[in-house]
Amino acid sequence: MDESKSKTIKKEKGIFPLLFELFRSVKLTITLLILIALLSIIGTLIVQNAPSEEYIRRYGEKVYELLKFFNLFDMYHSWWFSAVLLLLVINLIACSVHRLPGVLSQMVRGSGPNGLEDSMVRTLPYVEKVRLQGSSAETEDRIRSGIKNWYGNVKRIETTSAITLFSEKGRFSRLGVPISHLSVLIILIGGLMGSLFGFRGFVNILEGDAVEQVYVRGTEGEIPKPLPFSLRLDDFQISYYDLPRPEKLVKEYSSLVTVLENGKEVLKKTVRVNHPLHYEGIAFYQSSYGALHNVTLGIQWKGQKEKMLARIYEGDTVSIPNSDIQIRVLKYATQVHNYGEGVQVVLFKPNERPKAQWVLKRFSQVNPNREDDPLLTLEGVTEKEYTGLQVTVDPGIWVVWTGCGLMVLGFIFSFFFSHQKLWVRFPKGPGGEILFAGSASKNRMNYEQRFQELVRQIGKRGTKS
Repeated sequence: MDESKSKTIKKEKGIFPLLFELFRSVKLTITLLILIALLSIIGTLIVQNAPSEEYIRRYGEKVYELLKFFNLFDMYHSWWFSAVLLLLVINLIACSVHRLPGVLSQMVRGSGPNGLEDSMVRTLPYVEKVRLQGSSAETEDRIRSGIKNWYGNVKRIETTSAITLFSEKGRFSRLGVPISHLSVLIILIGGLMGSLFGFRGFVNILEGDAVEQVYVRGTEGEIPKPLPFSLRLDDFQISYYDLPRPEKLVKEYSSLVTVLENGKEVLKKTVRVNHPLHYEGIAFYQSSYGALHNVTLGIQWKGQKEKMLARIYEGDTVSIPNSDIQIRVLKYATQVHNYGEGVQVVLFKPNERPKAQWVLKRFSQVNPNREDDPLLTLEGVTEKEYTGLQVTVDPGIWVVWTGCGLMVLGFIFSFFFSHQKLWVRFPKGPGGEILFAGSASKNRMNYEQRFQELVRQIGKRGTKS
């Protein structure tokens, strides 16, 4: 065929048939699966959702900008990764649409109105002939009885010269492959739903406090995500193993939390490791714990007798009233270079570089670095336990589980069942030749043994041709 004829055929087909031929291609399926595998390897090698400073330190600024352009730091939520999954979904739909009519035709196709015809015999893999003596009624009773022992129901087709008995079982087994395709399709749709509309974050809750938002880690820092309800930590418990060792080994830790809506308690549950709280599609998993120090600092300006008190949690930053200075508590230590307990703080002033300093409790005052800096004193420290919860939102999780269940069902149909058919044709008059024919969609060796055994049982009073 020359090039002009090939172009003419393509024009006659149209764009939609050509696209359908492309998307139902097995080569496209293999290509997409290999591409997804390679992308998954890249996503494993490159740490996802780490701070941008870590990426710059590891790869340098130029490589960081290149990787950021292709969104490789959060690739599973990128548009191009979702596009690859969507292409695989379309490919599976096209393959299923192409194959399903043939599968359904094989399921509903019986023996035909004329019974077992000679044209069918030439296409069937298992054919045997037996010559029997006796009337057709006696022969039919023996054959019907033998078939029922193996298959059950028997369909009778009578023509002018012969009688055909037909039986089959395992017709539904042909649905194994379409169900498996459907399960993969549902799993991919569930994965896309989770990728587009879900997220994974965290939240730390102090004992007795309630939160209304969680945080998602990204390259630009921690991004707050509001909750449609409040979550309060009522109690946090830690149990240890009773071992004759100086160090304590944690046995279990748990959080008693309460869900609040409009200030009212709607649910109370103890969250443990592997025993999460599920509410309104959001899952809270016990992941960490710790203690946070609430530091009370005395703030006094030079030349003034009045001292202000500020209560600040570790890591928090507050503004000093009536000034443009902010103060952050970095960490608390029970022993600072043998000078006793102290707290490390940082003062933030406009247009000046921040500098950390220690405030020690043993000394009533700490001299400021500059005349316009306040005098700081450590007035007291209280410790409060907090729980760390991992927060997961995945609207496609039940879609994925449904797909997994369908996949198991499809595998059972495909590997443990077979669509088996059996025809037995014999003449109406006495004597003559009895024709056995059969087919099986899979497990053909086992079917062949059963087929031969059936022929021997039914034809034991006759002579095999």
